[in-house]
Amino acid sequence: MNFDPEQPAENPFWFRECFLMTMPLGRKAVNLRELAHTLREVDVSVIYYHLLQSRLAVTQPVVEYPNEFALWAATALQDIKLAEKLSSFDPFDYGDMEQVREAMLEILDEYLWDLPSVPWARPGFEFHFCEASMVVIQGETPASTLQEFCRTLGKVGLDSVYYHFFEARRRLGMRHIDDFSYWMEFNFGLPELVTAIRDIDVYFYTLKEVRDTLLALIHQHLGAFCDYPG
Repeated sequence: MNFDPEQPAENPFWFRECFLMTMPLGRKAVNLRELAHTLREVDVSVIYYHLLQSRLAVTQPVVEYPNEFALWAATALQDIKLAEKLSSFDPFDYGDMEQVREAMLEILDEYLWDLPSVPWARPGFEFHFCEASMVVIQGETPASTLQEFCRTLGKVGLDSVYYHFFEARRRLGMRHIDDFSYWMEFNFGLPELVTAIRDIDVYFYTLKEVRDTLLALIHQHLGAFCDYPG
């Protein structure tokens, strides 16, 4: 593809950083039935936190378990089968968080129905429900070209990757559209690259894998000007 990596964008891309202010609700679940019961009552922002926003925790999530519910099932309940069911669940397959809640409850209710007894968490491993507010800070220098975009993407913190690639879906109200591909589509066209980025199975990637994959895709579609750690 003949594309000038130094072609200026009509609207430069401003990378933003973010961090969470996590707030415990004072509610916990000690067994699987309590988890399902509380999931019916809490605000969807709580579910969103444990499914997605917890990726911004200081400790990166275990790769096999992309959300805190699955991780809790594996570590506290020591139920690998349930952890796998909750890991294969993708919230981006649903239109809104209420649908996500119903889908999660369906998984848990069906699982509980077939169990001879309700599994309990080990002492000290209760599930503590939280929600969070997000603070967003705009970067100092915008990316005016795709070459500058790649250079900056390779250096920004993973919180910026989260904000523009995960949080953008909720902010834009479009399940499969992120800030990066939206900017490229609006400013440069690049339909094949935009489609490839939106086809990333984003929920099952760590934030580092998202960044590496983005840089690799730009490199693949547009040429060697975009370095990536591959």
